[in-house]
Amino acid sequence: MTPSTVLASLLDDLRRSVGDVSTDPADRDRAARDWSWSSLYAAAEGRAVLPDAVVRPADDGEVAATLRLASAAGVPVVPRGGGSGVMGAAVPYAGGIVVDLSAMDELVEIDDVSLTATVQAGCNGRAFEAQLNDRGLSFPHFPASAEWASVGGYVAARGSGVLSSRYGKIEDLVVALRVVTPTGDVIDTVPVPRHAVGPELTQLFVGSEGTLGIITRVTVRLIPVPAYRRFEAVAVPSLEDGVTGLRTTMQRGLRPAVIRFYDAEASRGSLSPVVGQTLDHPTALLMFEGEEPVADAEAECALGFLAEVGATRLDPELCRMWWDRRYDFYHPPYYPTLPSMWGTIDAVAPYDRILPVYEAVRAALAPFGAHGLRVRTHLSHWYEWGSMVYPRFVIDDVSGIDDPVALYKAIWEAGVSAILDAGGVMNDHHGVGATLSPYVARQWGPAHGTLVQIKRALDPANVMNPGKLGFPV
Repeated sequence: MTPSTVLASLLDDLRRSVGDVSTDPADRDRAARDWSWSSLYAAAEGRAVLPDAVVRPADDGEVAATLRLASAAGVPVVPRGGGSGVMGAAVPYAGGIVVDLSAMDELVEIDDVSLTATVQAGCNGRAFEAQLNDRGLSFPHFPASAEWASVGGYVAARGSGVLSSRYGKIEDLVVALRVVTPTGDVIDTVPVPRHAVGPELTQLFVGSEGTLGIITRVTVRLIPVPAYRRFEAVAVPSLEDGVTGLRTTMQRGLRPAVIRFYDAEASRGSLSPVVGQTLDHPTALLMFEGEEPVADAEAECALGFLAEVGATRLDPELCRMWWDRRYDFYHPPYYPTLPSMWGTIDAVAPYDRILPVYEAVRAALAPFGAHGLRVRTHLSHWYEWGSMVYPRFVIDDVSGIDDPVALYKAIWEAGVSAILDAGGVMNDHHGVGATLSPYVARQWGPAHGTLVQIKRALDPANVMNPGKLGFPV
């Protein structure tokens, strides 16, 4: 932890440079956790690590001043957006300073010709979308966390939304960034995402989780609000059949805005309660959007590919109902709360490995059924080359378990090891945070050493978000 004399001097300097610096216990407590189970459990047990102070900068200059002072003092800095991450990326495990970006929430510019918008990183996702919708525009990145997350958080965690099969993940939607480096330099990346003036520096910071600097401004691609949406739902004989039909859909150049494919267990246990109908077979939900003739043609082609593998059409209203209620999954009673334990050990893999990864994760988690663990799995975020397996586990009540934290770590160890052993990648869009940090070096192999060298070059004082991305606390 930071020596008291160093901290006192730093706080004095910060108060002279930044307008909003708080050491109030309530502010520090709020900044000590995100949506990760481990941070919520620690807070409930009274064992959360609180930051020493919370800084709310008003502009890039105040962010730069904070980082310069913290680097000089060797005090850890953790950037925070909406605090909606589920992997502990915004949790200040080493104490220090939390930089809360929520005051930097302005929509800076909309370019109606190029269809881009520039927005400050602290802007709430829902608020951003509402402002765009007033202009007939949309930012097609709809994660489950949009109600709480910030645009900067979308980028820092390399997130994804439910429309990714058509528009891509956040890295496909980012045009350029403004970043404050740990030494206090304010930099803007090249203002287009495609160029030949060296490496793409923008993508270095996408997914960096505040370990390489603080993203303060984001320029993103927009679309016109879709003129038309068509919803479809199908039941397929088996998981293998569904993967084949949906793979064909993507590889033949079709781009459904939504593809969510629930295995039989998740169809019964997760999807059925939300749509109000019992579904016993693997179920795929698809949505097509854009100009009506094009969307309808895409839908008919995709349904034809699925029919070839034995799929039968269901009432399209099932998908429309899911679309209208899709955020319900993340509120009680569908989303668990303490004293439950929960987590999502998702993985992404090429099509030739996606089913082995699915089987490996489920097999690895099966022994934890002795503790009451249940697993519900769907596949979403489909690409030409592969897809994502999304196994969500829940234990209803861990209050009678001797060491829930050890059990939680054991579940993740089993699931992640199974993913890596089966040739998958251990996360598609939730980020690394503290939960996956122990496995990053294994995932990257020798390439992680290159990432470490980049970290040392940009953050010589090693103050930025320690304990994340495989970097030490």
